[in-house]
Amino acid sequence: MSLFHKSLIIFLLLCLIGGIFFICRLFPLILCLLPVILYLPLLVWASANLCSQFYLSAQCRDKKKEGILLTFDDGPHPEITPTVLKILEKYDQKAIFFCIGKNIEKYPEILRKIKQGGHQIGNHSYTHSHFFALFRTRKVIRELQKTNALIQEITGEENKLFRPPHGVTNPNIGRAVNALKMRVIGWSIRTFDTSSSPPKILKKMKKAQAGDIILLHDTQSNTPSILEQYFFEKNNTQKQKKN
Repeated sequence: MSLFHKSLIIFLLLCLIGGIFFICRLFPLILCLLPVILYLPLLVWASANLCSQFYLSAQCRDKKKEGILLTFDDGPHPEITPTVLKILEKYDQKAIFFCIGKNIEKYPEILRKIKQGGHQIGNHSYTHSHFFALFRTRKVIRELQKTNALIQEITGEENKLFRPPHGVTNPNIGRAVNALKMRVIGWSIRTFDTSSSPPKILKKMKKAQAGDIILLHDTQSNTPSILEQYFFEKNNTQKQKKN
């Protein structure tokens, strides 16, 4: 049972008690409505925070990993993803690419390159719609199944990794994930690389510790240069420590 279902049971019980107290005129109306006033903001917060694990289980850190885990969302991109792959190969790094189904259809050869590079591939929905969180369970399932089918057709391997668009979750997405038995991967460091400046992005990446999962996008023009600088400085730091 998810935290959402447990909280819903408690919420309904409190509403029932509040209703009885109001009918019996033991409490004023505002106190009886307190569960509703507190519960609604909790639902909004939990929906926007994937790692709250309120609606579904999500891995937001890799405690067994000695290094960090880089993840890239929204690809594949015809120009940026290949450049990112070259940088990862140069520094002998592996990552997870959470790809959008409609982009996979456009650039299947790039998905093959991701696989050939020894990286993992995950599902990031088919459309990456801004209204994904409003989809019914059946529609979410169709999106995930369609993208999974594309990944399997191109790579020859079944996919079980999923990251919700925008990191937003709700009961419908939770039911779809459970129905398809998918493993949700979140993050511990969100770089906001779609809106932040390169120095700010790099600063956040440098704070990463062993087991951290970093969220990046292989659709941003500055991603390759940021990656190059990050690995270059990281390698120099490691060399200095050895010396």
